[in-house]
Amino acid sequence: MMNDSKNKIEKFIEAIKIVKDNFLESLKEMNSSIHIYTHLDADGLSSGAILGKSLFRENIPFQITVLRQLEKEEIKKISDNVKEFKNFLIFTDFGSGQYLELQRQLLLKENFNSFIILDHHLPQNISSKEDIDLIREVHKNSYQWHLNPYFFGFDGSLEISGAGLSYFFAKVLNEKNIDMSPIALVGAIGDIQNQGPNKSFFGINSIILEDAKNLGLIEIINDLNFSSLKPLNEAIAYSKEINLPGLTGDVNRTLIFLQTLGILMENSKGDIRTLNELNKDEKQKISTAIIEYASVKLDIDPSEIVEKLIVNRYLLKNEDVGSEFYDISDFSNLLNACGRTNSASLGIAIAMGDRKIAYQKSQAVLLDYKNLLMKSLRWLKENQKIQQKEYIQYFFGEDSIPEKIIGTIASMLVFENSEGFDKSKPIFGLAIREDENVYKVSGRAHKYIVNKGVNLSHVIREACEKSNLDVLGGGHPPAAGTKIPIDKAETFLENCNIAVRNQLQNK
Repeated sequence: MMNDSKNKIEKFIEAIKIVKDNFLESLKEMNSSIHIYTHLDADGLSSGAILGKSLFRENIPFQITVLRQLEKEEIKKISDNVKEFKNFLIFTDFGSGQYLELQRQLLLKENFNSFIILDHHLPQNISSKEDIDLIREVHKNSYQWHLNPYFFGFDGSLEISGAGLSYFFAKVLNEKNIDMSPIALVGAIGDIQNQGPNKSFFGINSIILEDAKNLGLIEIINDLNFSSLKPLNEAIAYSKEINLPGLTGDVNRTLIFLQTLGILMENSKGDIRTLNELNKDEKQKISTAIIEYASVKLDIDPSEIVEKLIVNRYLLKNEDVGSEFYDISDFSNLLNACGRTNSASLGIAIAMGDRKIAYQKSQAVLLDYKNLLMKSLRWLKENQKIQQKEYIQYFFGEDSIPEKIIGTIASMLVFENSEGFDKSKPIFGLAIREDENVYKVSGRAHKYIVNKGVNLSHVIREACEKSNLDVLGGGHPPAAGTKIPIDKAETFLENCNIAVRNQLQNK
């Protein structure tokens, strides 16, 4: 098994070298700048930042464009620009799901082959990672300009993100780019790829983690699974994953619970202390008390609570303790906030190393973003906006949830097991796009039903096809998206319902 994994990695690295050589050869011939296209989420911004910094170090001029999605209309615009500017193009954190369209518009129509794709999503027209023969065919036909983990037997939804692919490309370009390994992990955690025991990384991400550890850039600690930045009573009361009836949702009772442990709960400023401000002994006291509370009062098996309570926390040793950069999970949240509030360039500047002006500006962005998320969730809950079909559930953002956060809201509903959400069904969020008569659709599924055979990438593509929609769509089994005309929403949702039913019944 060990040899198999080693062989896969070696083939992966060999493939990167081929794409890198193709890239450098094209640059010599073209003598032009690079245009990087990337996605607006934390993984996309991390990807763009890694590529941007690696090109800067080589004195190669570049520009970065952040897109909400790589759709047919965008690809047509990019193709038109190629005629005029002749830039070398890099697509990262998307492109595989649109590779046929890119091939059609650039290679076939414009005879333009100066582009590469660094993406971790399932390739266009591939329904599942089990479609090995089809995946091999895609790899064979596009290996010179297309890098994707599925080509080598790695799961792109769990084992490496777009930022990870950009990192390996940068590392093969120049070994000194190994110092960007932490940013690749920020991207991976943004795509919730820390899915191993106690929130650990695995697959190719574990190699990136080793690079960061070997350089002394990252420290892994066992810690309590609560927000490290919120006041501790709030962090426990509003935990996404640990439900403690009697404490959950009640900050005052949680504060009393903590005070009875003999822990000083106020810092020198008179504020309630955060997890970051507690020492090892204090954390041990809290974990023991929570395990006891859960097992005695709630009759939960101690091993079950320990599994959720104690997690790996990844801390960046060169960052200030308590800042949004210290814990890669907080860093990722900050980038996500930038990307989804029209401040993507700010996020890229931060991920490339700006710790002054960009950081100060980002604080207001982060606060606005958090307020928008809380307001959106409250609106959904208070107005009971989640609607049910037999096999799916869905909600419309209406005037309250903008397109750029519809996927985040759907993810939060899944991961927080929110009121009104049924984890046995995938959820689809539909938000109106301001400049088009369409809905942006974001589908999310709890791992409970992904393990039962639900694959949202396949569901979205099948529903588009059966609704006679000529649009691009896809993603990963637990998370996928597309856009649809407003008047096709009901037809599309019913086709999603049928597709999920078929997947569950055929399992």
